[in-house]
Amino acid sequence: MEFGLCAWSFSPAHEAAGSLHDPMTIGGLIALAEERGLRSVEHATAAVEALDAEGRDRLAAHLRESGLDLVLDCPWVSSPGEIGANVERALRLAREVGARAVRTTISQCLEGDRSRYGRQGWKDHLEALVKPLRRAADVAEGLQIPFGVENHQDLCSTELVALIEQVGSSQFGVVMDCGNAYAVGEHPSVFAERVLPHLVHVQLKDYVAHPTPSGWRLVRCAVGEGIVDWPDLVARFDAGPRDVIATIELGATAARHVRLLERGWWDTYDPRPFEETLDALRSLHAAQQPPGAEWRTPHERNEPPEARAAYELAQFDASVDYLQRTFA
Repeated sequence: MEFGLCAWSFSPAHEAAGSLHDPMTIGGLIALAEERGLRSVEHATAAVEALDAEGRDRLAAHLRESGLDLVLDCPWVSSPGEIGANVERALRLAREVGARAVRTTISQCLEGDRSRYGRQGWKDHLEALVKPLRRAADVAEGLQIPFGVENHQDLCSTELVALIEQVGSSQFGVVMDCGNAYAVGEHPSVFAERVLPHLVHVQLKDYVAHPTPSGWRLVRCAVGEGIVDWPDLVARFDAGPRDVIATIELGATAARHVRLLERGWWDTYDPRPFEETLDALRSLHAAQQPPGAEWRTPHERNEPPEARAAYELAQFDASVDYLQRTFA
């Protein structure tokens, strides 16, 4: 497996701190990736749409000449119709600049909490996505560019597979965010095995787990310094039917509080084999930090932009070092 860099490893702190490269821009992200010898970048469609025609032509030429791949991310919205339309627009933009794939999310839920929908409302939301995603799949098939839905702390693996089967397109699949499997009470290895036949793209996210009375706070960390078993996951991805380039996606600068130990948290989820949930809970428990340990990031402590930018870059550098050392 080869590795790349996702813009969501960073925050606007870099612009405020006057960093050499601002990874919130497509040019700054590419510069960081190339400095560390990475193979791809992942950024928002808006970052590319902001370029004028000449800028897009330069981007396409740079990608061709450098051998760098690009994944485009759709906006974070909840309306099924808008989700489908955004994917269609992103696919056409991907063809224009030579991007490898497109990624979308399907809700604005986080921390596995789908209570805003309720049990039946969540099922209705997934059903309402089928037609818009099928229309997007028609575009993807015509352009021969795949797109995938990310498990954005909202979808479990069985729901993703069911959605893919309903849409029924070889160009539609899964973008697996590895650490986010824990946010819906699944072990990443179980999640990966189930979605592997449908994998389009992978995001490498690791977490440190801090215990609370209702569950765990998941706090971003460098890849290789958290609870995810990367040798196991990378071996699974390498054995899959499609070559993917995984991007480092260090994620949110605020802790995600996943309340897995509250009965009501499970209300919108279908029953699953108890052993699968137990694997995830055991993993979180075994790796959790001591009670009372500091879990706030520099962003949550309101530290200056320079400290926040340095924190993000240190995690990025440590992630690259780990991946190159472990999977060279």
